Amino acid sequence: MLFASALPARLLQAAMLPDTIITRTIAERGVLEWTSGVLQIVVLILGVGVLIATILLLLSMRAGLRKFNATIDRLATETTPLLASATAMVGDARGIVSMLRSDVERVNDAAEALSEQLLDAADRTARRVDDVNAVLDVLQDELEDTALAAASAIRGVRVGAGAMTAALSRPRPRRTPTPVDADDD
Repeated sequence: MLFASALPARLLQAAMLPDTIITRTIAERGVLEWTSGVLQIVVLILGVGVLIATILLLLSMRAGLRKFNATIDRLATETTPLLASATAMVGDARGIVSMLRSDVERVNDAAEALSEQLLDAADRTARRVDDVNAVLDVLQDELEDTALAAASAIRGVRVGAGAMTAALSRPRPRRTPTPVDADDD
């Protein structure tokens, strides 16, 4: 309403003023202004060209990405059997490794048992050799004692035989019986 009440006053004022023409003088354009305008148009054209080139680049990248995705999909379908075969081979290799591991453990256990038996046999043999050495030491001592006793006896017999031979080979004086001796008969 405020505008409606001010409207008649303004219309009256417009009716009272004569029509005036307002003119504005435009300065003449110089070379610098023309060059600036041309450069603005060139920059605009270059901007549009860059925009078009960017759009074309993005479209070609999109097409390249589609081809890349198609190639990846094709490779995925082609490599699925290879991956399945590789997975099966890995499973077989794991089975072989576990079988070899169990075989190696059995061989290792057998080797440990054989090693323990050999060590026990070596200990028993060493004890028996020690026992035989002790018997041989006792036997050697007895043989040495016997050999010394036999040598002593032989020497005694020889010395005795030599003494007897010497005594027999000397003439003996005859003994005359003594009266004491005659009574004994």
